[in-house]
Amino acid sequence: MTSAADHQIIQEEFQPFHTGTRTESAALLAWFLAAVWRIEPEDVESAICDGPGDKGIDGLLVDDDLGEITVLQTKHKVNATGTQGALDLKNLVGAAAYFDNETSVDGLLASHPNAELTRLMNRLKVKQTVAAGAHATRLIFVTGGELDTAGQSYVDAIKGHVPPLEVWDQARLAAVARRTRRPDLLPDAVDITAVAAPTIVSSGGAIQLAVGIVPATDLLALPGLQDLSLFARNVRLSEGRTRINRELGKTIDDPAEHEPFMAYHNGVTILTHALAVAGNTLRLDGVTVVNGCQSLLTLYEHRANVSPKLRLLVKVVHVDQDTDLADKITYRSNNQNPVDIRDQRSTDTVQRDLQAEMAQFYGSILFYAIREGEVATAPETLDNKTAAQFLMAVYLKEPWNAVRKVRLFDTDYRRIFDHTVNAHKLFLLNLFVEIVDGRRDELDAQLRASFASIRFTLAFLLSQVLRKSDRGSLLLEYPERWLPGQLAEVRAALTPLAEQIVKSVNHYVTSETQDASDRGDDFDPKVAFKSRTAVGHLEHQVISLAERLAMEVPTYWFDIEPLD
Repeated sequence: MTSAADHQIIQEEFQPFHTGTRTESAALLAWFLAAVWRIEPEDVESAICDGPGDKGIDGLLVDDDLGEITVLQTKHKVNATGTQGALDLKNLVGAAAYFDNETSVDGLLASHPNAELTRLMNRLKVKQTVAAGAHATRLIFVTGGELDTAGQSYVDAIKGHVPPLEVWDQARLAAVARRTRRPDLLPDAVDITAVAAPTIVSSGGAIQLAVGIVPATDLLALPGLQDLSLFARNVRLSEGRTRINRELGKTIDDPAEHEPFMAYHNGVTILTHALAVAGNTLRLDGVTVVNGCQSLLTLYEHRANVSPKLRLLVKVVHVDQDTDLADKITYRSNNQNPVDIRDQRSTDTVQRDLQAEMAQFYGSILFYAIREGEVATAPETLDNKTAAQFLMAVYLKEPWNAVRKVRLFDTDYRRIFDHTVNAHKLFLLNLFVEIVDGRRDELDAQLRASFASIRFTLAFLLSQVLRKSDRGSLLLEYPERWLPGQLAEVRAALTPLAEQIVKSVNHYVTSETQDASDRGDDFDPKVAFKSRTAVGHLEHQVISLAERLAMEVPTYWFDIEPLD
């Protein structure tokens, strides 16, 4: 059943992508690729074509390494009641044949498709990729409506079709839109009085920006300061009792420092949906702080000592609700200060989506933390840095790269947090963290000091042992079929596997150390566990031993029946 609310939130979320000459269908696809499929923002435009004569192809994603081509088609629905029939779905399924071989690609190009599709094919070097053995492996249909009876019947009829058809309809898109939606500004109307007339920048008769010097007492009256909702868009919250915060607190407590305070403070950036200036007063309709969170929280903590002489430079910026200007301001204003790339990622759609999904499915058990200073709402917490490291080790099978923290939220970010990562996999990884960390004392003494890096190899080896059985492989891909209902049973099954892996690791290190000594060399496990080659040798030994044990004990492999 179609929903006006679902249609509305989808409309609102893709509007920032409705720029230039893009149609609404292309804008919907652009949002889908960025928010749902999680490709790099700069790659979105390169993946899209749109317009009549596109042969049922609105977008292409090409993975040269895997030899995979994903074909996408989008249908925007103007009205909430619009439904999706079978014809467009059939056209997309038929379009897969264009990528069977070089001849079929030539046939597509010779059929005079629209210029956008031709440019897209050339831009992505589709013919060369197909010649190298690639073909269409996935068909994605994105629609702003619900499937009608004919559409649903067609989807049911072609289940098992190769390549598979995946439909993202109104309800499914709306669920992601709600999870990834930027936090709204607080709706409050706020007056801030500067010590002198603020400097303003206007455009088209409306004030776009105002800069003024404001007493800290006025800022302490802002709404949402106590419950932190004022900083919903900020990349991080309180970092606790850091050296900088302690020094700032001492400055606030010293009345002699109040007057010169503004000279060595960077100021505060506030966003609002409507901005007016009357004399010295700035009138805001809607408010959020995107830079200056640490300072305001420290001011609030030491508010008993704040005087009107303590003033801050305040920049207020007007932002419309349907643009990405607020995101740019948030990123760039924080990027001027010592904020790492993980902080910057805390406000993007990927992390908000995963946090909301975790709250939806496992909110009473596990909290997924994406910002410094967040207050956990569950007994256990998994932070996104740990999640990234274990995703790299378990799902990308690169434990040697998991220790390279600078890459996790930078060059490898989209590869780690791709569209296949969800709250269910993160919940399973948290169990991996628990089990692996619980084995530290079982490691050889020389390995315990290097546990910070070795733990990722242990997690990788555990996942590789799981992959040796059908149900173990399914657990990794679809953990929701077991968890959280059989959490205790899964933990009990994985723990002995991890214990055996630790024994294998201990034996490997002892053996390598002895062999190196016999050669007059030195074996350094701290280096070995950061080496692809050494981890490969260790994996071979672990799997070989596991296979021998499974021959003796058939129940050795993970074999718990899923709940569904």
